[in-house]
Amino acid sequence: MLSARQAIAIARRNRAHLALQTLEGREVPAFVNLGYAGAEATVNGALLRQMDTAPADQFQSFLRIQHLGLERGYNTDANFQFNVTGDHTTTHALRLADVPLVTVNGVAYRQFLLDIDQWRFLPRLSLDALRFYVSDRPDLSGYNPWTRTLGGRSAVWDLDAGGNVTVNLNAALNRGSGVGDAEVLIPDSVFRGATYVYLFSAFGLPLLANGGAESWGVAPAAPAGPGTGTLSGFVYFDADDDGVREPLGNADDVHEVGLRGVSVRLQGTNDLGQAVDVTVVTDENGHYEFTGLRAGTYSVTKLFDPPEFMDGKNTPGVAGNGQVQESNSDPAVADMIYEIHLGTDAGLSEYNFGELQIGI
Repeated sequence: MLSARQAIAIARRNRAHLALQTLEGREVPAFVNLGYAGAEATVNGALLRQMDTAPADQFQSFLRIQHLGLERGYNTDANFQFNVTGDHTTTHALRLADVPLVTVNGVAYRQFLLDIDQWRFLPRLSLDALRFYVSDRPDLSGYNPWTRTLGGRSAVWDLDAGGNVTVNLNAALNRGSGVGDAEVLIPDSVFRGATYVYLFSAFGLPLLANGGAESWGVAPAAPAGPGTGTLSGFVYFDADDDGVREPLGNADDVHEVGLRGVSVRLQGTNDLGQAVDVTVVTDENGHYEFTGLRAGTYSVTKLFDPPEFMDGKNTPGVAGNGQVQESNSDPAVADMIYEIHLGTDAGLSEYNFGELQIGI
């Protein structure tokens, strides 16, 4: 017959085994520590950062989950699964267009914010699973813990894609609800222009959830104005592949025409700290222009190549209105000119994307 001590030990092992099953059979994890001010890490191409307190109006919740110990859930407009709490005002489908774009070192990311709520005397919590899914529907449902699929779809980004990862968080760094504790920047490229994005997360192993709800949110996107700044350029056929736009009638008589119907995206952060994301299309001369801009740091990205053309040279532009031209164009960063510092009421032009004709 088992002694009381042996029975307790077996019960504890059983509970631990069930907890591991709940979080999908996780093995010994690699730890990422965001539990101190200014902490950051890179995991599977994403940037994870401890964040400063954000104003309440800069945190718009799209997923709230709450459970003592282990907790998990995902956002959707369908019926809730697992430990989602509240109603569809705080947990709901999320359009990719409503997720702010930020640019870091020439790479475009989608920004997701996390606010955790722990007891003051036990402020630490572990983030043990984080996955993103995409769909053209707002009501995806039916998460399967064994296949790690949502509505039969595989994740487009997974915290554990390269091995088991656990992220340590610390609620004591930013006290209060809805103020943010961590920032997760996922490469925009993984979402492939989807309509809706879904976030699944699980917390509590080994650092248990013990307080209020954990909330995922986004900062509100801002329109490009009000402002009087402008940024413009061309998408054009660069016949001699020299990165210099030479319109018809130039001295060298090089036939370099503009390419119409190409989408160009402006993204960045203005002087109010607001995310900006605007897309325009080139006109019949290959010209594009963003107007009504506030001062800020921006990037411009050519979203696709016209038929029968491929990438050529990108060219940072020409300053105007007293503006000092500052920007970067890296051949390793296709189709993007970044770190464009636009001053108040300034004008920048000739931020150009050269194209080469396929087979020439």
